[in-house]
Amino acid sequence: MALTPIHHRFRRLGNPDIMGDLLRAVDRQHQLLVAVQTQLAPSLAQHCRFADLEEGRLTLVTDSPVWAARLRFLAPELLAALRGSWGEILDCRVRVQPTSGPPYPPTSSRAGVPLSPATRQLLLDAAEVQAGTDLGLALRRLALAGTKAGM
Repeated sequence: MALTPIHHRFRRLGNPDIMGDLLRAVDRQHQLLVAVQTQLAPSLAQHCRFADLEEGRLTLVTDSPVWAARLRFLAPELLAALRGSWGEILDCRVRVQPTSGPPYPPTSSRAGVPLSPATRQLLLDAAEVQAGTDLGLALRRLALAGTKAGM
């Protein structure tokens, strides 16, 4: 098989027909995503990142397995709502593509939670009752960590 020079491939992208087809496909995917998001609750819609319809199969991409499960649960209602304007949709596939980086700082960098003196004393009393157990040690660490946090 002969290798195609890279400049030839870039020249093909300059073809208005190919670029037009690509732009129409991107626009269609965006319109479909907006149509899907309008059918979902706002809390779920913001996690639906991509939608595509190919050969009767709707593909949705979300950023978390939790939201993917909710989309799968709502898929029959969603397909019924979209069929009127998007034609026959036979199946719905939901994929997960996490966003880059954690949505919150790692646990080790979180500052301790300040505790009131009364709360701290209740934790120490509970730790004393559970003395010698893992729970007692954990309650004591929690009370002491609240002390270091500023109270």
